[in-house]
Amino acid sequence: MAATASDTLEVIPGTEIIFDNQAQDGEGSGAAGGGELVLIPRPTDNRDDPLNWGAGWKATVLVNQFVFVFVSIMTPLAIAPMTMIFELEFDKTLPEVNMLFGAAAITLGYANFVIVPAANIWGRRPVVLVCGLVCVLANVWQGLVTGYGSFIGARVVSGIGAAANESIMPMVVADMLFVHQRGRSMALYFWAYFIGLFIGPIISGAIASRISWRWFFWVCAILQAASFIFLLVAHPETKYERTHLPSSPGATQVNIAADAGKAEGGEASAAGAYQPAQNEARATTTTNKTHTHITNGGPSRAQFGLLPPGGRFHTTRASVLRDVVSPLRILFLYPIVAWASLAMGFAANSLLALNLTQAQVFGSPLGPYGFSADQIGYVNFAFAVGAALALATAGPLSDAVALRRARKNGGVLEAEMRLPALIPYVAVNLVGMVVVAVGYQRAWPWEAIVVLGYTLVGVQVVGIPAIAISYAVDSYKTLPGEIMIAATIVKNTFGVSFSPSPDDLF
Repeated sequence: MAATASDTLEVIPGTEIIFDNQAQDGEGSGAAGGGELVLIPRPTDNRDDPLNWGAGWKATVLVNQFVFVFVSIMTPLAIAPMTMIFELEFDKTLPEVNMLFGAAAITLGYANFVIVPAANIWGRRPVVLVCGLVCVLANVWQGLVTGYGSFIGARVVSGIGAAANESIMPMVVADMLFVHQRGRSMALYFWAYFIGLFIGPIISGAIASRISWRWFFWVCAILQAASFIFLLVAHPETKYERTHLPSSPGATQVNIAADAGKAEGGEASAAGAYQPAQNEARATTTTNKTHTHITNGGPSRAQFGLLPPGGRFHTTRASVLRDVVSPLRILFLYPIVAWASLAMGFAANSLLALNLTQAQVFGSPLGPYGFSADQIGYVNFAFAVGAALALATAGPLSDAVALRRARKNGGVLEAEMRLPALIPYVAVNLVGMVVVAVGYQRAWPWEAIVVLGYTLVGVQVVGIPAIAISYAVDSYKTLPGEIMIAATIVKNTFGVSFSPSPDDLF
């Protein structure tokens, strides 16, 4: 039966032709097992296009972002091992001390309503430099505070500077890497983010026990200053204006024959399915053959400036209106973004619940453990080990599952093809949280709670967000910053809502 107009479907968000089967196997072959990889988004033929930069430059930028994310996020949760010290230092109750986290968390989430528009107007480089400098000054302030009110103010400013780590690196990943390469880099981003959260309490507990709690913030200021210097000299601008059309049109029509692609004569026609979309893929690969993809390019001198050529990429009014309204709009109107935000929020706040309760559980003199501040910090090593396991598995597994399913789908990659990779991480989260909850209640040996429960929670807190956010970014490729704002709003609003007294929830 011939395909008719009624047999056409509009490609859903995130659908791309990732393998051009006909480019390899000949017109109409449509072999699912091979095909030429289509580069999405389509690069220009300019050497300074970030998509064309050599592996060394891309790695340098990613390492710079990794260090910035790691260092700037260290302080928000690092106060957990010092909770009892702050209660005595400032004569405050546990809920009041926990608000030191809440003050940073709320600005971490909502400062991106300013940061993302700024990054789209003036570029990623100037914004991350300003935020890095704010982090340096905030850490100096935290090291000098003498009262609780001043400490709250310093934490608010610290959250404003650190907020760039919630959005800029995903934007940079989308600027430099093709769709089929992003899973690993998104896993690296979440690993940097959560490793910073895990290592911060370890360092703060050790320094507070052996020297002074103030020295933790001085150490953070030194590390942040070093990161700022690296960003200044080795982080070129990655935002790049491309004038050609995207690799896939917004309303590509895909033919779906009612009888699984049989031609009029009754013989199966592999070319019948996805024909117009494959035409687009062939156009892309033809372009790539005509203009060979450059793989050894590099940034121009202008990309190391403090502002882009011409002063800005977009008009201020249009960008602010779009970037302030867009995150809320996509959060409430786009189910994919809402789901990814909730997935990231639940995963991150599973960790937060354990972080905010570990001081009470392991440090109470009336409890069975009686840990010191540095010993409380050391339990976070389990989170770091779990995160390392997720880094080694989540990104590669996500990319491999998506590409394998795309080959079986006639070369058509759909964003949701990543989602089966979530299954092991959801199971790990369930087991880990049950182990910790029951262990807390029944006072199990700390080894069972920390080595098993905390490690499993560390695995999921990188794996689930990396895959879920990659799915959302693949679906709406032009909105990576807005997606991260939406996800961060959900994550941090949840966190602030129970940070004053999390022990009441257990």
